[in-house]
Amino acid sequence: MAWINKYLSDKEIAQISETIHVVEEHTDGEIVPVIVKSSSSVGHIPMTLTLLLLLILVIAELPFADLLWTTPWVYVWPFLVVAVYYLSFALARIHFIQKIFVPEKDELSQVHQRAQLEFYLNKINRTQKGTGILIFVSVMERKAVILADEGINSKLPPETWNNVLAKFSEQLHSGNWAEGFTVAIEACGKHLHEHFPHTDGGHNQLKNNLVIR
Repeated sequence: MAWINKYLSDKEIAQISETIHVVEEHTDGEIVPVIVKSSSSVGHIPMTLTLLLLLILVIAELPFADLLWTTPWVYVWPFLVVAVYYLSFALARIHFIQKIFVPEKDELSQVHQRAQLEFYLNKINRTQKGTGILIFVSVMERKAVILADEGINSKLPPETWNNVLAKFSEQLHSGNWAEGFTVAIEACGKHLHEHFPHTDGGHNQLKNNLVIR
């Protein structure tokens, strides 16, 4: 998971875990932050890039077609196609390129689908009173999602999280990833403390650490 250190240091990751621990001391709720490198499907990008680059190449060579499509230059084209193919795979690994070839609508849909998957993978739906909250970030898309379980949703409308998300997203776009998680966790903790204060029977049901995929 070396990629995460570009956005969060080991010290900041530990601070996020400590923030969760402190917040959950005052509530029976559970907060699980998850960060993933990417949510969008990008398998189509290498082939799309290959076709696009070859099209540009063919258009660029038209003024020189009489020369380039004759012996011996014509034998270079198969090797050129292979070179463009492998170049496309290299370019497709760049996040900037990936964002260009994944429409905004698809990004939103796939980020929300990944958030829903992480909600169940991390067993946030299995808390005793349905008081789990997922704070989800997908790095490539620079998008965040907050999902609350049914126990919380029965007392708080979905709009409750819009303000939390706005402040969280603002920090992410500014590059303050650790501060963003801290602000979001503390804001969620205030809502949980108000509606689900800590009780003697309450106990830590989920791990207090940042999940990194």
